[in-house]
Amino acid sequence: MPMDRALLKEARRHGSPAFPVRMYHFLCPPDQPLLDLHWHEELEFFLVTKGRAVLRVGAEDYEVSAGDAVFVASGELHSGSVAGKDAVAFSAAVFHADLLSGSAPDELRQRYILPLLERKYEVPVLLDRRNGDSAALLDMLKQLFEIDRTRPFGYELAVRGMLQTCVSLLLRTAFRTEQTRRAGAAQRTTRIKEALEYIERHYAEPIRLAELASAVSMSEAYFCRFFKRITASTPVEYINLYRVRQAAILLRTTDKKIMEIALEVGFRNLGYFNAVFRQRFGCTPTEYRQRGASGG
Repeated sequence: MPMDRALLKEARRHGSPAFPVRMYHFLCPPDQPLLDLHWHEELEFFLVTKGRAVLRVGAEDYEVSAGDAVFVASGELHSGSVAGKDAVAFSAAVFHADLLSGSAPDELRQRYILPLLERKYEVPVLLDRRNGDSAALLDMLKQLFEIDRTRPFGYELAVRGMLQTCVSLLLRTAFRTEQTRRAGAAQRTTRIKEALEYIERHYAEPIRLAELASAVSMSEAYFCRFFKRITASTPVEYINLYRVRQAAILLRTTDKKIMEIALEVGFRNLGYFNAVFRQRFGCTPTEYRQRGASGG
C-alpha cells in the first residue's frame, strides 16, 4: 500500500496501537520519484531488493544497491531517488519504539530504546555486508519481509522478535555521542522542520525568501545555504516541488481544470506549472490524469 508522499510529517498511523508496525513493498519506475522528503516518529528499516537508489537521511546521501539497507531514526528527515535507468524495488518496516519494549519503563526501554530515541547512541545509517553485525541484520530483514508476505500463525510474535533482533544488531555497532553534538543536530533538525512546515501551510500563497528565513530566525543568505545543505534543494525548488505534489493529488481526486489546480497550489503561470510538473513526474498534468484514469 503506497504512502501518501505529499505530507512532510506523515499523519498516517503505521499499524495499530496494539501492534504499531507496518510493512511496505514498492516497485518504483526510473522516471518516477522514489520518496519525497518527509519524517515520522517511528523508526524505519528500508531494504533495497532490486536496482540502485540514492537515499538522503538527514543531510547525507547514501548510494544503495540491491541487498543494502538504511536505518532511519525517529524524527529524521529522509527522501530518495532512483539511480540509473532501472526500476527500484524495496521493502520498508516502519515501527513505533513501543513495539520493542512497551511504553512502560522497563530495563529494555531504559537501557536500549530511550538512548536510541534520544540519539545518545550513534548508529550507522547505511547497512551493508562489509560489517558482520550489519550482514546479520540484513539477513534478518530479508526473513522479516518474507514472513510479512506469507503471514503464518504467530506472525505478530515473529515480527516483534525479528525487529528486536534487528535493533540489537544495530546497537552493537553504535557508540555514544556527546551532548553538545546531539544538541546541535537537534537544533538544526528543528529549524529545517519549521521551514518545511511553513511551506506546507503557505504553499498556495506567494512565499518570499525573506519571510521564510524570518520564520526560522535566520538571515536570507544563511538560510538558503542551510536549506540546500539539509534538503539538497534550494528553497524555491522545494516550494515548487511541494506545489506540484499537491497538484498531483488534485489531479487524481478531482475533475478541476488544470489552470484551476495550478492557481490553487500557488502557480500563477500555467506554462511554468507544466514545466515543473513534467520535471517532477515525467509527463504533463493532462497525461498524469489520464494515466490515473486508466489505472496506468
